[in-house]
Amino acid sequence: MRRPRFGWPAALVALLLPAPLGALRPERTVSISVRPALDRAGTRFEGWGTALAWFAEVTGGWPDADRQRLADLLYAPQGLGWTIARFNIGGGNPTGMTPYLRPGAAVPGFWRLPPGVAGGDWNPNDETMWNWSADTNQRWWLDAVRARVSAPIFEAFSNSPPWFMTASGRVSGAEKGTDDNLQPGREALFASYLARSVAELERRHHMVFRTLSPVNEPNTDYWFAANRQEGSHWSPGRQAMMIDAATAALAAQGLKTVVSAPDETNSHVLLQDWAAYPEATRRRVGQINVHSYGTLHQTGVRDLARAAHIRLWMSENDTPLDKDPEDFAGMASGLAFAEHVVLDLKRLEPAAWVLWQAVEDLSARNGAKGSNWGLIKADLRAAAPPNIG
Repeated sequence: MRRPRFGWPAALVALLLPAPLGALRPERTVSISVRPALDRAGTRFEGWGTALAWFAEVTGGWPDADRQRLADLLYAPQGLGWTIARFNIGGGNPTGMTPYLRPGAAVPGFWRLPPGVAGGDWNPNDETMWNWSADTNQRWWLDAVRARVSAPIFEAFSNSPPWFMTASGRVSGAEKGTDDNLQPGREALFASYLARSVAELERRHHMVFRTLSPVNEPNTDYWFAANRQEGSHWSPGRQAMMIDAATAALAAQGLKTVVSAPDETNSHVLLQDWAAYPEATRRRVGQINVHSYGTLHQTGVRDLARAAHIRLWMSENDTPLDKDPEDFAGMASGLAFAEHVVLDLKRLEPAAWVLWQAVEDLSARNGAKGSNWGLIKADLRAAAPPNIG
């Protein structure tokens, strides 16, 4: 029996055989030197702080001894010595609506609807339609911070437009979390509301807001009408329109305040938002704000801000271990939180790191395990706690 003969294709043989020595060409030598850029100017870190918002809306109304002690713990040199405070310009639900927001979250708006005036007729140029006596508790904190910090940095931010500018009639979001809740074409009106609020707060409290953030965690599905906190979805296109409108409104008030944006929930979504902005809108952003509820692509946001020469803040986070029950003695959530802060500083290289709520409500009630959000726990449903700890 003859064995079959196997052969290699001629073309393959030609590829495998070495080329004649004369056909070989010497490769060019390339020399590459890699060194750390130790001479690159690093980010100038300007401080730590917290959003006021919910906890300030409650604690600013506590007995003076209690609120003064709490302000000392957070902002006095003998306390944490924070330098940054984010003030929440409330949207505000209709007067008389059955309360449904969580403790402290019903931050009053500065608008007023005189008798016989419907929400659709609200006019920012009519002084009778403003209520500057609103939100006294959170405003107390503006004075408290200014009294304790030699060079405080204040930022104003919004979670939702007033109810009469929304599609759902509620400040907690649209009926569907993926729908924009600001009524179409109301960007300029909402921007006027925010800018005038900034101007009046500055005048009354003898302070300056360096930045105004008009949207918050905008391109998410968190914000729906049945929610228990203020929030509003903004598509990237509507975000850009709001940034443009806010810039114009601040200028019309003669303010030096610039727009910060987009206060997105994490870096991954921020990059999507930013890519959709027109170049002119990007140039109007004076500070990039990002939250760190998710850490994917943080170095991408760092590089984006660096290339655009725009200051970057990590403007909101409070991340204990998921499902770790409320515990005043355990260290698991505290250690996880500390690690998260360190990694944010390493990957984002932000100019500031801002906590969401320094004081959180006691949450282990009625059999619920609660959570470890916040640095300090207090009963925000009570008039004032007997002790702060």
